[in-house]
Amino acid sequence: MRKLVLIFFVAFVTSGTTFAQKKSAKKTKKVVAKTEMAAPSVVKDSFQQTFAGTDAKWSKNYGGNWVANFTKDEVKTAAEFDKDGKWIATRSNYTEANLPGAVATSVKAKYPAATIKDGWKIERSDVASYYKVNIQDNGTEKAVLINEAGTIAE
Repeated sequence: MRKLVLIFFVAFVTSGTTFAQKKSAKKTKKVVAKTEMAAPSVVKDSFQQTFAGTDAKWSKNYGGNWVANFTKDEVKTAAEFDKDGKWIATRSNYTEANLPGAVATSVKAKYPAATIKDGWKIERSDVASYYKVNIQDNGTEKAVLINEAGTIAE
């Protein structure tokens, strides 16, 4: 019986010291300020050839490519270039109000009860330009792909 009491006492004392240790102080996150990067001149020259007279904010993506963010004709656009200045892709963000007529008309014809949320024009060097339009149809979110002529890809 004595041994049993001694074992319980030792277990009680050791568990008390284990739980009584101080919690470590909260670690604070260090916030690094984003700074605008300066793209190489070959990249900037290539950008100006395509988008003449446009000012852009430059950043670098995870793939190592340079991305120019700018607004042209009330459309937010991001153009991506590699380190040698070769154009890779352009993504333009459209609202329902400034989507091209053929695109908006095609979506409304195919999905008459749908609400257009937003749309993207995606231009890439390896495929034809297309629009990706995000809609809400009967409570479901859908992404509709449409070519320049307004033909919907199923």
